[in-house]
Amino acid sequence: MVKLDFNINDLHFKNPVLAASGTFGYGVEFEDFIDISQLGGIVLKATTLEAREGNPYPRMAETPCGMLNSVGLQNKGTDHFIRNIYPVVSEFNTNVIVNVNGSYVEDYVTLAGRINGLEKIPAIELNISCPNVKKGGMAFGTDPKSAREV
Repeated sequence: MVKLDFNINDLHFKNPVLAASGTFGYGVEFEDFIDISQLGGIVLKATTLEAREGNPYPRMAETPCGMLNSVGLQNKGTDHFIRNIYPVVSEFNTNVIVNVNGSYVEDYVTLAGRINGLEKIPAIELNISCPNVKKGGMAFGTDPKSAREV
């Protein structure tokens, strides 16, 4: 039998199949369609310090080869995440990784500090490459010095 489990430092994954941030929401949206415990993990949609409305509609366009989207990191902010989303996703029987996005380096520091205190979140993904927001996102991801600072 093929061994699929692996570790990244001390974090153990039962297999290499992870739902990517931005495609899987908070996971709860897919519980009727997939057994989330069978995944190696899920990376949740982006969380920011304050709520964001996201980009105006339409946010998706079908193309001959697939689709394009520009949601703009719509979310209800970290306080909402900690109070309402975390209690649900902390019950998933798989690794839950939180994607965080900020407009300034200090935003990432604050977000990471708040998320790091959540017992059932073993890792944080720094979103420094979102092209669909006016501030932050790609500004950090395209400059190695800025990326290192974050």
